[in-house]
Amino acid sequence: MDELRREPPGTRSEQQPDGQAGSQLPLWPSEPAPATSPSRPVSSPTSGMEPPWSLADLGAFVSFALLSFLFVVLAASLFLPSGEETSRQTPFMISMQVGLEFSWLLFIYFIITTKYRRPFWQALRWVRGPQHGVNYLLGGAALAFLAPILDWTFDQFNLFPSEQPLPIEKWLSSPDAAYLLVVLGICVAPFVEELIFRGFFYPVFERLWGFWMAVLLTAVLFAAIHAPQLWGGWPEIATILVVGGVFSYCRGKTGSLLPPFLMHLAYNTCLFVSMYISTDGFRNLGG
Repeated sequence: MDELRREPPGTRSEQQPDGQAGSQLPLWPSEPAPATSPSRPVSSPTSGMEPPWSLADLGAFVSFALLSFLFVVLAASLFLPSGEETSRQTPFMISMQVGLEFSWLLFIYFIITTKYRRPFWQALRWVRGPQHGVNYLLGGAALAFLAPILDWTFDQFNLFPSEQPLPIEKWLSSPDAAYLLVVLGICVAPFVEELIFRGFFYPVFERLWGFWMAVLLTAVLFAAIHAPQLWGGWPEIATILVVGGVFSYCRGKTGSLLPPFLMHLAYNTCLFVSMYISTDGFRNLGG
């Protein structure tokens, strides 16, 4: 009996049938917990937020955009006197506009990659949408054909009466100027504007105030940046507000920046193709 009582420690639990040994406290955990989470590296105090940038960063961008715009206006007043012919004004203004928009893009790139150390394209959600890319291109083309109907509707009901030519029409002074505007409107504007409004601004608005407020605010900002080109053409400004709302709605519902970019690209392309056809290859621009 004494020999049975003097069995070595642990022998009893080893002789128990399966299911009974678990009643003993283990000497070490069966699955040790990882020391650190393998998710993403902590790069800033706001690393738990997506996107990591905030309203303060949006305010910094707006300040930079206003200052750079004032610089362009000052440069235009110095290098292009008021009596300068339009044929020389247009290439200068378009080139300055391209430089202006890419400076805004570089500012956003610096905020995302340097301040918050995020991969640029991943942070802006530059990924494929749930539908095939052709569907978004077709949607943008359909929106371009609906835009003149919206202009006509606003004008017919006298909601936003327009009584003066648009400032952008002064840029269309020659076929060369029109082609430069096409390059700006197709190759530059859709890319840069979508990165700014639907890539940089939209996710912050949505995180703070929800989907519909984000759609409304980005649409208003999108219309505001086009207002100087369309000033006095209130039906056109109202239409661009609706178009911007559609782009933002697409961004929110797909969770991706690529679909509204494709829609914007198709929209602008169809508008310029229509203009090219209606002006006989940009040869009748003075009508």
